Amino acid sequence: MLIRTLLSTIIAVFLFACGNEGSMAKYDSSAPSSISVESSAGDEMDDYASMEEFEMEPPRTAEPPPPPAPDGQPQVRQQKVIYTASARAQVENLDTALARVTRLISQNGGFLSSQHRSNSTYEHAAQLTIRLPAGKLEGTLAFLPQISNQIDYQNLDSRDVTAQWLDLETRLQTKRDVRDRYIDILRNRAQKVEDILNAEDKIRVITEEIESKEGQLRYLRDQVSLSTLTLELYETVEYRNTGETYTRSFGSKLVASLAYGWELVQDLILGTLAIWPLLILGFLGVWLFRRWRGKRAGK
Repeated sequence: MLIRTLLSTIIAVFLFACGNEGSMAKYDSSAPSSISVESSAGDEMDDYASMEEFEMEPPRTAEPPPPPAPDGQPQVRQQKVIYTASARAQVENLDTALARVTRLISQNGGFLSSQHRSNSTYEHAAQLTIRLPAGKLEGTLAFLPQISNQIDYQNLDSRDVTAQWLDLETRLQTKRDVRDRYIDILRNRAQKVEDILNAEDKIRVITEEIESKEGQLRYLRDQVSLSTLTLELYETVEYRNTGETYTRSFGSKLVASLAYGWELVQDLILGTLAIWPLLILGFLGVWLFRRWRGKRAGK
């Protein structure tokens, strides 16, 4: 009797364990499908709503590291540097020096941005603004002693804009991604007129911002690729006396004063004739005042 009871208990426990394991396996197999459907539906409903928050604060994605070099060493990103230089030099002949500088600029692939010439009693000068490829600037400055008698000053400045360059590129990529998402919503998901107008307005605003950033990046690219050299060349000349200053004599001053006095008299006469109505009114007012005063005195 005891053995039969023990065997019944063991069989009951074994059957219960098998049934529980099957139900757990069934629950686990259905769980992922339910979660996937719920997540997909939630993403579909909240995708458009989340775009407003995404636009207010665009994510700053980190720039991917540069690909490794063929030799296995990490590739170093090239720095973006703007070079500007200025110099002033005395030359033997200004025209000859300008011709040599112009030829040198053309050979180096640059161009003359502006040129101004001025002459005085002491010197003839020319101010040049030159744009040159960044790699040709030092060679042009080294050529300067060959065309000049002396160099008054020579300055070379550099400004590293690598961080600004990378920041513009990152912001541009972020805004392009946002614009692409709005375009996708406009084409495939927006059904209401309000949603369509809202998406089109967002696309317009982001496109204007992208064009502005692209303009700033083009300006930086121009400043980096072409350096600016402000060059002043001058030629000293012998001082030339311009002659004695003309001095008016007493007779000429007297004649001028008489002529000015006659003009003044003419102006007074013409001015008096121009205000004749005021003179008549003034005389009439004085006569009336005297008559009124006389009547009061007679009383």
